[in-house]
Amino acid sequence: MNRLPQHLLTLGCLAVGGGAWLFGGRSLFSDSQLKVPLNPLGINGSPYGEVFAMAMQEPIDTYFHNATSGAAAQGNGGTDDHHDAGKAPAKDAAGFSLGSRLEGLLTSMEEASVTRTNPKPASDAQKRFLRRQVEDKLRFAYQLDPSHYANYNSLHFFLTEPELGTRPELTPTAAKLAEDTIAYCLKQSNDPRPALTAAAAASNVLELMFNDRMQAKPRFTTSQMRDYLNLLDHCLDRYAVISMEWEKTKNWELLSPQRITECNDRFNFICHFRESAEGTILRFEGHPQPAQASN
Repeated sequence: MNRLPQHLLTLGCLAVGGGAWLFGGRSLFSDSQLKVPLNPLGINGSPYGEVFAMAMQEPIDTYFHNATSGAAAQGNGGTDDHHDAGKAPAKDAAGFSLGSRLEGLLTSMEEASVTRTNPKPASDAQKRFLRRQVEDKLRFAYQLDPSHYANYNSLHFFLTEPELGTRPELTPTAAKLAEDTIAYCLKQSNDPRPALTAAAAASNVLELMFNDRMQAKPRFTTSQMRDYLNLLDHCLDRYAVISMEWEKTKNWELLSPQRITECNDRFNFICHFRESAEGTILRFEGHPQPAQASN
């Protein structure tokens, strides 16, 4: 009984705090200078955000597949692979443990949730809706972790491909996205992978500049292109330095072989792009390209 006033006081403080939060939050959302949605609980850019960004890969892939393929339902009368996988014969099910059967049931339910059952192909309006869903999920995943290589590049791809993107933003927004990504990633000093994402963003800006060169009145000079080429070199050098630190601390051993292979492949790809980009700039400048040694 002695604690009853204390509990009432606590509940009263919570009620007052909730009311103050609602009152203050309404003014924030009505401020046109603020970009909403805001960052609730500080998830965006946090370690939790990195985990959530990775977890969103599969649902994004599912939406993208449905948006681009638009295929009709596979199978007929419940004889497709998904159906068979979720319903084992009774004589075989008896040989499995309860945990194995439960895992099989959950797997079949997950597959059924994304299996297309409509016998007619998706309409253009439905494909556009699904593309918008992919684009929105990519934006959300990018905000969770701007240094995530795949999510950034996928969003950039959507912004620069009119056949996929659903908003008329294209080059200006894609360039702003790349600049924000570079600025964010170069602040990360404990992991080499953000530097690799920054290098990819610098490469994308160079590609935008190269495509702009095809216009009647190009907006970018070769000097600006060289600035981003130097920035690309800086990102690659930063990746190499932090990567060597990880070799010493054995942090690389904490990643799976697949992740390590992805990093190596991405690094080699960007290095090849860097060499091609320098040759392209030399061609724009009217300089002869250096001869390549024959294999």
